[in-house]
Formats: sequence, structure tokens, C-alpha cells
Amino acid sequence: MTPSRPQVIVHGPDSRGLREVTVGGETVGRAWSQRDLRRVLRRAGVPADVDLDHPGQVRWRADPDLWPDRPRRRRSHACLMVLGLLVSAAVLFRVGLADTLEALTFGGRVMGVVFLAGALVEVVAAAAALDYWGKRATQYAGQCVLLGVVVVTGTSLMFLILQWEGGHHAGLFWLWILLVAWSAWALWEVSRQKVWRGIPYPKSFATGVALSALIGSASVAYSAMYVPYVAPPKVPFMVSFGKPALNAARTSLYVPANFTFRNEGSVSIFVVGTQWSATLWPSTFREKGTGLTRWRDELGDGWDTNTHEDFPSASARLLAAGQITSAGSRLDPGDDASRQVIVEVPLAAGQGRVQLFAKISFIRADRCKLANSYPQSVEYSWDVDSADRKHIWDAPPWLADPGDDFFRYRSRIYRSSAIMNMTQAPDWAAMWWVIPKWRDGKPFAPGDTIPDMQVHIARDPDSQEVLSEDEQEPYGMKTESAAVDQPIALLRRAAEKL
Repeated sequence: MTPSRPQVIVHGPDSRGLREVTVGGETVGRAWSQRDLRRVLRRAGVPADVDLDHPGQVRWRADPDLWPDRPRRRRSHACLMVLGLLVSAAVLFRVGLADTLEALTFGGRVMGVVFLAGALVEVVAAAAALDYWGKRATQYAGQCVLLGVVVVTGTSLMFLILQWEGGHHAGLFWLWILLVAWSAWALWEVSRQKVWRGIPYPKSFATGVALSALIGSASVAYSAMYVPYVAPPKVPFMVSFGKPALNAARTSLYVPANFTFRNEGSVSIFVVGTQWSATLWPSTFREKGTGLTRWRDELGDGWDTNTHEDFPSASARLLAAGQITSAGSRLDPGDDASRQVIVEVPLAAGQGRVQLFAKISFIRADRCKLANSYPQSVEYSWDVDSADRKHIWDAPPWLADPGDDFFRYRSRIYRSSAIMNMTQAPDWAAMWWVIPKWRDGKPFAPGDTIPDMQVHIARDPDSQEVLSEDEQEPYGMKTESAAVDQPIALLRRAAEKL
């Protein structure tokens, strides 16, 4: 180097404290400190033993001791920015991957892909933040950071609002609050840095992106989410008698009981529980008929009234009972779970009616699903290992009387997307088969029973807090019952015509 024309020039610091370094008239880098300056010069090929204080070797355009950089503050801001972006990216990646692979609807899987893209944007923004709070070697580092911060702000606000509206203030609730607070700080920081200055035509760009996102989101939401969500399930459910037959001794009837249960719609369903029963209701002839008072009471209670047929109290007899299909079964469109059983009706019972009753309950598979363990979750109120099947525990008092036996299936309900599972309180589905004991006021005879199936969704596994119908509606749960009865005389006549 010649003293009259030094090759190394260190310019004055800019607004961030960086000093530009030129060698031979070409910019070779920028430096935060003298130590950083020597690194820049070594990379430019300047000998390591250059004397920075020699005016013939290095020319300073400002005070050589002027290094206004505040490295701790700058690095802490960069670390905080990167931390928030990566935490949000981890959440979006978890949600996006789960929904992309396992969401119950096409729209949910599309949203999973969108969240994965958001996670990628935030990872890129985290890398850009290191450069932006460094020497800004990349032209659009600040704009990448801004985009990442906007993504964090939108998603964290969405998660917080969903969980707040759901009333579930546990789990990740405080993480959303922290991310929203971080977003407020990050937006203030990037606005203070005026990172949008490098974007060409920023207003036109922002308007175009916003309109495209709005139109695309509305189209996807309508075609892939709203339309299938409101499509009603079509599940024909009927009960009917078949052609009866007499046994060889002509002492009883074999009566076919037909239970129609199939999925003819476009929405798959999960069966929470099913039940059927055949009951014999002995009756007697009332010559004078019943009066207005009894008609009014029976009709007002929702029962049929028969003026000349009397059904004595505590006289019904259970003939048969069972399940139409297994609890937890999935019925896809076109699947048929219909069943026919043969019920034996003793003719020695005399006059009376045979009633077939059935009940089904299901949830929409596009809104939620039962845990895979649901079909194996059966629990009994009696000791299955004891010879006398001793009763060991009671159902909740609102469900059954103390001492009534039952068995139960239960499992957690998983919503249609990972977002909802993450932001909403867990709910539990349960199906109870109650087998009541005889007590005064029961319609069946002493020593007999008529089983009853109860299905509900609760906030807890033990069904202490059952959701209202409005709260259960988002799951698409539906419970239907059907019944038909025939006089024994008609069934016998039909059998004798064979």
C-alpha cells in the first residue's frame, strides 16, 4: 500500500452503527466493531497485520473509536423475534400436518396444507430475522420478517378467539395470549424499522394479496367446507314384522323382527349405540270402555289410547333384546347394517300385543369421530368374575335408580380438525344400556325388565356434566327411535294361513 493512496477506507457509521469498508475503491463489507473490521479485511485479502492506526494504510472517514452498535440489544431483539416465529411455526406445523393427513373433510385437509405453508413462511422469516438484525445481506429480509409476523398475528388471534369462545381457558390458552402479546411487540418493532420501504408498489401488492386470499378462502370454505357440513345424513330407520310361523307343537309363534338401518346419504356416520327389544304386553277386554278422563291423560302424555283394550300395570314381559349393530361401527355411504331376528312368542300368554322397539344413535363422521378404543371400552355394573354377578357400582342418579344394572361404552370425541381439538375442551360420548329392576310404578312384571339405551355427550368421562342439545349439535349427533306392535291374534292368524 502506498501512503499517498490508501487502499482501505472505513466510512462513518450508518443509522444502525455499521461502517462501510472499501478496499481499492470496492466495497468489501461492513463492520460493527474493530474486531469485525479485521474479519472483513481478512476476507478481502488484506494482510492480518495491517496497522489500523496507520493513516497510510487505513483511512478513517470518522472517529476510529466511533462504534455506536449496541450488540446486546440488537441480538436480544433478533433472538426474541426468531423465538416467536419458531414457536408459532412449530404450532402451525403440528396442526397442519395433523389436518393434512387426518382431517375428516376435504376442506380441513386443504386448511392443513395452508397451515403447513404458514409454518414454512415463519421458518423463512426466522432465518431472515437473523440477517435483518445482522448485516442485511439479503435485499428483502425485512419484508420476509414482516410477512412472518403478520402470519403469527393472524393465526394466534384466531386460536385465542376460538378457545375463548369455547370457554376452555386451559391447555394452550396462555400460549395464544403470549403469542398475541409477542405479535403486538413484533408489529411495533417492524413498523419502527419501516421494513415495507423496499417493497415495490406496496399498496397495490398488499391489496392484490388480500383480495386473492379473500376470494380463494371464500371459495374453498363454501365448496369444500360449508356445503358438506350442511348436507343432511340420509339414514333410513324402520321396524317391521315379518311373516310369523307356528312351532311344531303349536304352542308358540316364531315372529321375524326386521330392523332397517342403512346409510343412503353422502355423509359417513359413526354408530354410538343401537338397541332393539321385543316386549309382550298382556291385555284384557274392557266391555264398557274408558272414559274421557283417561283418554285425556293418555293422549296428553303422548300415548295411544284404546278404549276397549286394557293393559294391566306391571304386566309387560321382555321377549328378546339386543343390538342392531356393534357400538362404534362406521357406516359409509351405501353401507347397510339392517338386521332380522326371530322372536319366539308363547301363545300361552293369551290375549295381548307384541311390541317391537328400536333406537339408534349416531354422529356425523365429517364433524367428529370416536376413539378407536370405543368398541372395546365396555364396562359393567356387575362383577363379571363372580358367580352371582354381584352389583358393584351405580350409574349417575339422573340416569338410573340405585341398584339398576347397566353396561356402558365411552370414549373421547375427536373433532374434525386439529385446530378444534387444540382450542376446545375435550368432550366424551357415552352409551348406557340400563337394565332396570322392578319397583312400584314400573310397567313390567316383577322379576322382569325392559332395557333402555341412553346416549349423550358430556364434559367429563363419568358423565357428571352432560351437554345440552345446542352444545351437542356441532357433532351432528342424532338419536332416533321406532316402534311397531301387533296383536297376538293377528300374528297367529297370519301364521295359520301358511
